Amino acid sequence: MSHLLYLLRHAKSDWKKEAASDFERPLSKRGVADAPKMAAWLAKQANKPTAIVSSPALRAYQTALVFSRALDVQVKDINFDNRIYAASLETLMEIIRALPEQEKSVLLVGHNPGLDLLLQVLCKQAKPRTDGKLMTTCAIAKIALESQWRDISDKHCVLYSLSRPKEVL
Repeated sequence: MSHLLYLLRHAKSDWKKEAASDFERPLSKRGVADAPKMAAWLAKQANKPTAIVSSPALRAYQTALVFSRALDVQVKDINFDNRIYAASLETLMEIIRALPEQEKSVLLVGHNPGLDLLLQVLCKQAKPRTDGKLMTTCAIAKIALESQWRDISDKHCVLYSLSRPKEVL
């Protein structure tokens, strides 16, 4: 295995709180509860992420901070990339292709529909729940990449696991 890519959809956001914009929507009570539990679960796994790349949208930012503490990644070392918010498939692929080769295990914190599409393209074997959802809030997909970051494609990716809060917690 050359690299591990973890996809993490931000924890549940609060649609009830007034926010100046979608970008500034915070986590809900459920999101605040799920994020540390999933982060602690991920921290116990083999080959846990050692680097984090995240959307800077408030709900993703808050989720990334929780995971950084559990994974012992310094907040100053999180790469908050504006392109992840509302990213297309091609933009997400560009971000992954530009990852430094020395980073062997990376957590990408983002949003749907982008993460759903990315997972479906990279790992055809990814199966949605019976309600059709793939990357639910705070879901974590673990993908093995048998090549360099710049060569990421469905030909080089294997889905190890897709873990959702309701299934893990």
